[in-house]
Amino acid sequence: MILPFGILACLIVIVLLGTLFLLYPVTRSQKVSTVPGLEPSSDSVGNIPDIQNAGSMTEFLDKLHEDFGHIASFWIEKEFVVSIASPQLFKEISHIFDRPVSLFKTFEPLIGIQSIQYQNGPEGQQLRKLHDRSYTQAKVVSQMAVFQEIGEELMKKWSKMAATQEHVPLGLHMLTVVMKSLTRFAFGEYFKDEKSLVAFRKDYDFCFWAMEKTLVEGPMKPGSDREKEFNEGIQRLKNITSEIIQRRKQEEISPEDRIFIDALMENYTDEDMIFADIITYLIGGSHTTSFFMMWALYYLATHEDMQDKLYAEVTKYYKGGPITWDMIKNMTYLGNFMKETLRFSRLVPIAARVFSHDSQLGGHVIPKNTPIITSIGTLLSDKNLWKDPETFNPDRFNERPPPYAFEPFGFAGKRKCPGYRLSEIEANIFLVLTIKQFKVALVPGQVVKNLYGLVTKPADEIWLTVEERK
Repeated sequence: MILPFGILACLIVIVLLGTLFLLYPVTRSQKVSTVPGLEPSSDSVGNIPDIQNAGSMTEFLDKLHEDFGHIASFWIEKEFVVSIASPQLFKEISHIFDRPVSLFKTFEPLIGIQSIQYQNGPEGQQLRKLHDRSYTQAKVVSQMAVFQEIGEELMKKWSKMAATQEHVPLGLHMLTVVMKSLTRFAFGEYFKDEKSLVAFRKDYDFCFWAMEKTLVEGPMKPGSDREKEFNEGIQRLKNITSEIIQRRKQEEISPEDRIFIDALMENYTDEDMIFADIITYLIGGSHTTSFFMMWALYYLATHEDMQDKLYAEVTKYYKGGPITWDMIKNMTYLGNFMKETLRFSRLVPIAARVFSHDSQLGGHVIPKNTPIITSIGTLLSDKNLWKDPETFNPDRFNERPPPYAFEPFGFAGKRKCPGYRLSEIEANIFLVLTIKQFKVALVPGQVVKNLYGLVTKPADEIWLTVEERK
């Protein structure tokens, strides 16, 4: 029997967290902490039935914090968990770098144990500094012409679809644009060839979804056809990465033209380490950015008044030709619209940190190795922080939110998403191109429902109509 997609997503998060807490055991018989919260509803599975009844981990945490306040506790199986949802509490743990490595344990066969996802402590911090150098504002801005070129390719396709009144599959098109942009940013011109990208993405997509299936179906059986296909796909991805590495070694690359893979090649001698961080980068960037852009286009299509206001602002600053960072910075309403998209969609609703020693949090003692869930989604819909949080209103960002209240790419700690600048600039460029050329509308009859997982996405494909502006 095929599980409904909402239940599947809920199970995915529960399995991830259940795996997570196996690494950090705390028995219920201990006096764990004074943090208020739920007692286990089941001796064997803790509060998992409550999470399932809520529909998702995000919705469960919303209710948990409504009942118990900004710091609350619950149980996964026999493990004690703390969740926080306030700017002050986020600030208190902003110095913590380590996160529970088993949060991504399920994906180890895909991204490899050497991935930065599994690195904590001084070694992890050093690797993070290496990655950050590839995602500076200057580096991302230098690639704006590439992002615009890829966006304009889709605009040409949409123009043909508008002429024939063909409906646009928004999710499919956004993921395609993002994958093109990310591979060009990471690998350079290698994936400018459409056939090379198609071959790479075919294996990437198969391997990624094979990993997601293990969350519900369990590990691949040794020697099974599925495991064989997966391993063959991984090897083809590694072969492509190796070919790119050899090409880059033979090229004379100036310092200003260095890209992500060059930084990895300079600091790693093991190609498996390079591959691990490349795949980690693609997983982290492609799904978050594509759903960010998808939600922005959806809100654009469902708010005609805002679409008209955005068109007036975009055409004031952009007359055609290259889109510059200065242009985007001047488009303040567009900036507010994108911020509200991140807040309203609750794009990345949860993250996690772990104390390596006994600590204080919110006036409570937290034993070391206790998983701390940062409930970002709950914070972004807190009525005490946001006026009418259930209303999509870009104008709320005319005033700066309190510190730590708006951290949509992860709270402002030492492990904030390194590619947030890339995601924001890419999404803004695409919105500028779309708004200038098209009016977009939702195909009638659709009911769009948020599906909360590690990233918030629509439960089904969103279909748009596009109309050329006169």
